[in-house]
Amino acid sequence: MSIHTQAEDTLQASVATTFGVLAWEMELAGARCIFLDSIIGEMMKSVPEDKREALVEGMHTVDLLSQQLTSLSAFARRMSGTIADDVSASVGHALGDITLGALADRMCSALGGEERGVNDREEAGDLDLF
Repeated sequence: MSIHTQAEDTLQASVATTFGVLAWEMELAGARCIFLDSIIGEMMKSVPEDKREALVEGMHTVDLLSQQLTSLSAFARRMSGTIADDVSASVGHALGDITLGALADRMCSALGGEERGVNDREEAGDLDLF
């Protein structure tokens, strides 16, 4: 569910700040990967040995994802530091494309928009069940 409204169509943020917010969100996603990796590691003990190969492959994939997020975050942080503070961009439409309500709300608030308290409601979107 998108929290985008017409009011955000005009939301402007410095490009440096935008890269910084993006870096922070990637760092948060990386931390979640580390948590997931530890959960998979704990599960390894309870899975029969002949079934562990899939978990090992999953751990490698999560580790690769974590490294990728760390590298992208470092890139975004470096970009944030190299762009003049007076360079800005319209971020409202891009925020409207974010389908996780809690993520969109955090980013909107960090970029100077109005926080909607989505984290407190059902549509926070942090959990998708398959």
